[in-house]
Amino acid sequence: RSVGAIASISGVLVRMVRFVSAESVSAMTLRTVALRAMAIAIALLSLFLSAVPAAAQQFPAEHVRVQLVSEMESVRPGEPFWVGMHFQIDPDWHIYWRNPGDSGAAPTVDWVSDPGIDIGEFVWPYPERMPAGPLLNFGYEDEVLLMMQAELPESYEAREVTLQGDALWLVCNAACIPEEASVELTLPVGGGAIASLQAPLFQQTRQNLPRPSPWPIRAEATSDRLALYVESPELAAATIDRVSFFPDVDGVIVNAAEQAIAIGNEGFSLDVQRGYIPELDSVSGVLTISERVGGESLTQAFEFEAPVELVPELAAVPAIALAPASASLWSAFGLAFLGGIVLNVMPCVFPVLSLKALGILREAGQHPQRVRTRSLWYAAGISVSVLTISAGVLLLRSLGQQVGWGFQLQAPGFVLVMAYLMFAVGLNFSGVFEIGGAFVGMGQKLTERSGYWGDFFTGIFATVVATPCSAPFMATAIGVALAQPGWVAIAIFQMLGLGLALPYVVISFVPAIQSRLPKPGAWMTVARQALAFPMYAAAAWLIWVLTQQTGSPGLAVGLSGLLAIAFAAWTFRVTRAAGKWNQRAGAIAASIAVGMAIAIAQIPTPVAPPSEIAAEMNAIAWEPYSAETLANYRREERPVFVNFAADWCITCLVNDRVVLSQPDIRAAFAANNVVSLKGDWTNRNSAITEALAEFGRGGVPLYVFYPPDADPVVLPQILSSDRLHQVITQSG
Repeated sequence: RSVGAIASISGVLVRMVRFVSAESVSAMTLRTVALRAMAIAIALLSLFLSAVPAAAQQFPAEHVRVQLVSEMESVRPGEPFWVGMHFQIDPDWHIYWRNPGDSGAAPTVDWVSDPGIDIGEFVWPYPERMPAGPLLNFGYEDEVLLMMQAELPESYEAREVTLQGDALWLVCNAACIPEEASVELTLPVGGGAIASLQAPLFQQTRQNLPRPSPWPIRAEATSDRLALYVESPELAAATIDRVSFFPDVDGVIVNAAEQAIAIGNEGFSLDVQRGYIPELDSVSGVLTISERVGGESLTQAFEFEAPVELVPELAAVPAIALAPASASLWSAFGLAFLGGIVLNVMPCVFPVLSLKALGILREAGQHPQRVRTRSLWYAAGISVSVLTISAGVLLLRSLGQQVGWGFQLQAPGFVLVMAYLMFAVGLNFSGVFEIGGAFVGMGQKLTERSGYWGDFFTGIFATVVATPCSAPFMATAIGVALAQPGWVAIAIFQMLGLGLALPYVVISFVPAIQSRLPKPGAWMTVARQALAFPMYAAAAWLIWVLTQQTGSPGLAVGLSGLLAIAFAAWTFRVTRAAGKWNQRAGAIAASIAVGMAIAIAQIPTPVAPPSEIAAEMNAIAWEPYSAETLANYRREERPVFVNFAADWCITCLVNDRVVLSQPDIRAAFAANNVVSLKGDWTNRNSAITEALAEFGRGGVPLYVFYPPDADPVVLPQILSSDRLHQVITQSG
């Protein structure tokens, strides 16, 4: 431990000597020099005291708790595994990155384990910028996991292995305190590959690890400036919130100086003040790019190394003003509203809206005020159901569940109930049975109340059947909503509901539109009966979705339930014209049949992958999506097309038939050696939900194309053969 502390002191001394001897010191203010020298002196004194064993007892680990953790429950000889130092830091305190900045020292660990055990160096997540007056440090607050890869020798024969080490770190606030701790971890050797309880911590940390830059980066330097040029035309200026550069070594830049970004059509540049190193042959470090998704900033980190070209003056990049942070939020409101309007013409919702229009035709001339009131009840039903679904999504996500828009259709039980409801509505449209006629004699007031409540539940029904459909504009709006605070997200979803309710409300309140509708007549009965067939088609489609989710047992359950509902409707109808006792007997029989349908719905059915028949119907041979599969193909520099879809998503099915099944698309995939991955979201899948969230989406469809040597391209929700063909051939 003393040797490690002395080495740290030596490193700080070297940095101080380089700093004092640099030519650029004269260009700095005396105040800055004094403050930096004072910070280095404090760090030197702290490290010197920590090197004295007797004095080490004066600095217990009061502000940081550290624990050695493993990603796996057990390990095997000859197979690498990951361990990590988990630092939990008190509020307002911080520890340091590998380059601590203007002061401080990075954490170290001195291993006292069996020397035959290979333990690698720390793998560093990207740091935060931590101002300290005119100085700036790089480090971590709250908590951080510093991962290390370890490996046992193949000749290791013991049944367990113990890793032991002495950790040393500097924790700072207004003062800096060196702390230390002895860490120890014992793992079984030879067990199965079982993830530990700490595995999610490792996965979360990997999201913050810098990855190689996908864009070419070059560097230019003058006597006092350094500029990084990033060729990234696909990055939109409207979404970039902040760009920061963290050099690997101190002295490359003046850490506290402003880092000015200029964005052009071909990429962006970062202009910073040069540090005290007099000669720069190359520059390396981490570049973090924060993008706005709604009101939230999402950060990605990229590591790079670039040679430095000395130039008389820096090249200029035409600057594009960054959009205000609220722009994307307001656009999300607008996109949600437009998406709700378009949902009215989707095949799920159009029959319901058409039926409401028929109701307007019946009453517009005689009861205009009643028509307007009923439209408001319909809108209220939509608002309440949208509120319920969105609150359910947000509640489940707050509890750690990975869900998105339409999550209820991932439950086979809900799909079966929806199929029953669609089928029953179709029977009602066809005139097999009527609900409400028997209650007419109970008085006009009760009739009106029943009608209003009917409109309210029709609004709920319209919302529920709309969830399988994805209209244009909705993907971005829902993705932004799911990244917002709860009340903002619910407000965005309510805009979607307002758009869904608007056409019927407008027709009800504007007599000029009503006058252009066809006059009431016998054709309305035929139209009502015709609208039954989209309901039957929707029921058949939902039974198909149920089959994809549960296999043939689900098909048997679904068809049996539909048979019971049909029998109940027929019994209800044929006994209405009979005597009093026959009516009661028919009502009992119908109730028993409905009860049978409900009981059948309770039969547990297994969750199964899509059937082989459905797979054969697709023109493209899809491989199942996983993050590992995608990463493997990316390492092979293969172009990859990922289709995130679900069997209950009508837009997905239309795109499959109209675009993805076309011979020219299939030929383009084959000619350009494109790998086809499908993320099937029909059943609940947290990995796919996380992948959707990475692109700011909360539902399907999502189509992403990964060129071999560039960033992914997100395609529109409504696929176009021309656009998809263009993207694929350009990659080739």
